[in-house]
Amino acid sequence: MKLTDKRFWIWIAIIGLVPVMMGIFAGFVLEATGTISELFQVINLELFLLWEISYQIGGMLTYRKFQDYGWLKTAFLCWGIVCSSLLGSSFLWAGIRIHDGFSGLAYFMISVISWGFGILPLMAGTWLYKNKFDKI
Repeated sequence: MKLTDKRFWIWIAIIGLVPVMMGIFAGFVLEATGTISELFQVINLELFLLWEISYQIGGMLTYRKFQDYGWLKTAFLCWGIVCSSLLGSSFLWAGIRIHDGFSGLAYFMISVISWGFGILPLMAGTWLYKNKFDKI
């Protein structure tokens, strides 16, 4: 893998958009409860950066497997790597930053729900990459 490979940077950009979509989903969840202003607090920015770093690491680790596997296997492989890294880091993040038990549980549940729905944009991104950009 060369860093001048255009396909690698397209893959990283597609993977980088998944946490943005998860943040939009979390915004819709918070809008339903009427507390969307909580999304723009510093503590939630830390959670977004945690998601972004985990997805970038998962994307980098699965890029080489993309040539051997299909788009669906690659999506589930990346999702498995991301979920395992996010599970441990979210527990650490919630334990360090949240001191109120109920709000810590609420933030953790939003994160878990976002992981679950994170497979949908990840599958769409891997399909888009495999069918449109892999032939560059």
